[in-house]
Amino acid sequence: MADEEELQGTVERVVYHDAKSRYTVLRMLVPGHDTLVTAVGRMVSVETGADLTLRGRWDEHPQHGRQFSIVGMTIAVPTTKLGIERRLMRYPGVKAVMASRIVAKFGLDTLSVLEQQPRRLLEVDGIGARTLEKIVEHHATHSGPMAQLEAQLLELDLPVHLANAIFDRYGDDGINVLRKHPYRLAREVRGIGFATADRVARALGIEPDSAERLDAGVMHVLEQAEMDGHCALPIEALVEQATRNLGAPEYAVRDAGERLVLSGEIVLEHGNDDTPLAFPVRMLEAENDVAAGLAALARGTVQPWVVPALPDHLSAGQKAAVEAVAEHGVVVLTGGPGTGKSTVVAQVLELAEANAVEVMLAAPTGRAAKRLEQTTGHSASTLHRLLEFQPETGAFSHGAADPLPPGLLVVDESSMIDVVLASALLGALTDAHRLLLVGDADQLPSVGPGNVLRDVMAVAQEPQTSMALVRLTEVFRQGEGSSIIANAHRVLHGQALAPDASGEGGEFFVVACRTAQRVHDLAVRMATDRIPAAYGIDGRTSVQVLVPMHKGIAGTENLNRSLQAHFTAGQREWTLGGKNTPARLFRRTDRVMQTRNDYEKAVFNGDIGEVVDVDAEGGSLTVDFDGQRVRYEGREVTALQLAYALSIHKSQGSEFDAVIVCLLPEHHVMLRRNLLYTAITRAKRLCVLVGDTRAIARAIDQASDNRRHTGLARRLRGAIVAGSPPPSEEGADDGADEGAHEGADTLSET
Repeated sequence: MADEEELQGTVERVVYHDAKSRYTVLRMLVPGHDTLVTAVGRMVSVETGADLTLRGRWDEHPQHGRQFSIVGMTIAVPTTKLGIERRLMRYPGVKAVMASRIVAKFGLDTLSVLEQQPRRLLEVDGIGARTLEKIVEHHATHSGPMAQLEAQLLELDLPVHLANAIFDRYGDDGINVLRKHPYRLAREVRGIGFATADRVARALGIEPDSAERLDAGVMHVLEQAEMDGHCALPIEALVEQATRNLGAPEYAVRDAGERLVLSGEIVLEHGNDDTPLAFPVRMLEAENDVAAGLAALARGTVQPWVVPALPDHLSAGQKAAVEAVAEHGVVVLTGGPGTGKSTVVAQVLELAEANAVEVMLAAPTGRAAKRLEQTTGHSASTLHRLLEFQPETGAFSHGAADPLPPGLLVVDESSMIDVVLASALLGALTDAHRLLLVGDADQLPSVGPGNVLRDVMAVAQEPQTSMALVRLTEVFRQGEGSSIIANAHRVLHGQALAPDASGEGGEFFVVACRTAQRVHDLAVRMATDRIPAAYGIDGRTSVQVLVPMHKGIAGTENLNRSLQAHFTAGQREWTLGGKNTPARLFRRTDRVMQTRNDYEKAVFNGDIGEVVDVDAEGGSLTVDFDGQRVRYEGREVTALQLAYALSIHKSQGSEFDAVIVCLLPEHHVMLRRNLLYTAITRAKRLCVLVGDTRAIARAIDQASDNRRHTGLARRLRGAIVAGSPPPSEEGADDGADEGAHEGADTLSET
């Protein structure tokens, strides 16, 4: 293979440029060559007249002859006033006279002004707002830091769209960070993970045993643990996993851990069960904020409410719950379906009104907030909307400096709240607030890190706590849906299911079949035909298929494709796909789910909507989320997935008229009681289990494993029960708190 060469020249003509693949054919004027040189390869869009430095090899094309195959490209920046004028003359709306005026005004700083303060060009006579807009757009596309970033990403075979995130974070210094400190990208730029940064580093020749790589690799293991729900990891587990991932000696990984401890990025403390844990500082601070916030509420200044005689239809447990809210600053109300939590909340709202107390209702997701609104008759919002997230700043409007209005805050589906969101919520409350957390602790824990509801409950149930915990166990709902509720409780107690035998008016059934293909086919037929015909409901909008996993014949991905083919065939469609992402097909009227928080669009992980418009030519679609229309352009649609079939985890906080639950032995890693319990309790009118009876039995037999590595319960005991500050509240920065760090103060081998 020929060695790489460098070629410098000026673009005479752009013969071809594909915006999607970035494949380009250029004709260039190169000093020393009698004829124009043909250069081909993947590169960013360039303009006629641009001065380029290309790296690549000479090839002999059988049809087009000798040409230069591009491997990398640098766009030359003019360093003289005349060179800058010539560059500007290639911009739309800028002729020779105008280019001369601009350079006369800004001199050699012209291009810096254009990149950093473009509105200053309005100071030049003859430049208006529309001309400025064209100049800025052209500059961003064909030159400047963004073009250099895109060219470097193409050279590294990475998605060009990452240039936007890198530039937003580092500005003009982005290309320098990419080339010299790629592991910073994994830790500081959203959308770039350790694997991508590692690819960049290897391509740039950074040694695999570099301190920067080892430090980033250790932090990456903790970030992965967050994705699995943990706030921390046992020290030895962290070392073992990082050693395996990095392919580095254990001593080098321990040295990296010590560096991170010294820099304050990792804090070593004991967890709830006294296990020595390594916390990313962000998680430790979030736990401390939650503990401090709950302590302030529990020791708050709210006065007891006047409680009249409560209605006779309330059970003793329900009355105790209402009275607890009247007496305490923090109350946790938990119980399964049909135990009357909604009745308690309604009575509490009535009592708050009688005591002239303002009320706020919220839930983690839009669907859960809508359900809360329907059951109480009071307006409710998502927690993000309640706290007023500001996408331009990345922060909530309401916080310590601007708390929520005083009164009672009721949060439903609180098992879904992770520690980061809990920290933001409690930071917006004061000792003048009451907090009622309502949730079912037997459901799956939050998707995000932490086990907030269970940790709070663990402390609230202990003697001498200033919080209150009320568990409702008596099942009241005996009418519609009673068999769903009865079987949900049977699952919790590890008992065999009791499906309806008559088939008339029943709501819970088990359909036994052993192969994945058979489960897939039955689920599709039930969702599209049998259930809609029998129950008079729309299969596209009211029947939900739930599966433990995404992959496989009976996984969500395959089921979604089959259900989409039935429900929306013939509708306008758009397919997005590329080298680095699988193809995604969306059609008008598709049911879709948002899979990550998008604060700018005000849509959040778990929100379900319907595609109401598709513009394939323009590369966009519009989704209606409960009346809020949101437009997605280009790669933004990668935040959406089809929602005819969902993972059971993603269904939390939602209810559906009919639910089909698919279970097979191949799901054995996930088969536990809380998974099956969560799936069953999503159904309002009908629940059908389709699958292998051995898998169903395994799910019932396997006790739920909600263990997560956190320290919140321990902090709460210090902050609430003992009335002292949370452990490490004063020593988190310097690691000097002996009580917090005893036995957990080093990553060195013991």
